[in-house]
Amino acid sequence: ARRAAAPRVAGESMTLDEARAHIGAGVVYNPGHGRPEDGEIVRVSDLYVFVVFAGDRTPKATPPGALTLLAPHQNESLF
Repeated sequence: ARRAAAPRVAGESMTLDEARAHIGAGVVYNPGHGRPEDGEIVRVSDLYVFVVFAGDRTPKATPPGALTLLAPHQNESLF
């Protein structure tokens, strides 16, 4: 079952610092086209947030601005 994304200010993007503070948290990736995907933050580099998406075994480099934290159970693992 899909959880609702945490409310955010319109146009506000997740930052790398916010992602670092939420390693292990569930996120929604919105690519701007196609369907959003649920995933979990596993690490953060200087440029990207690495997310393991549902059904995947390896993390994918994801731009932080395309991610939104899931709520309310942000520390609950998706896997």
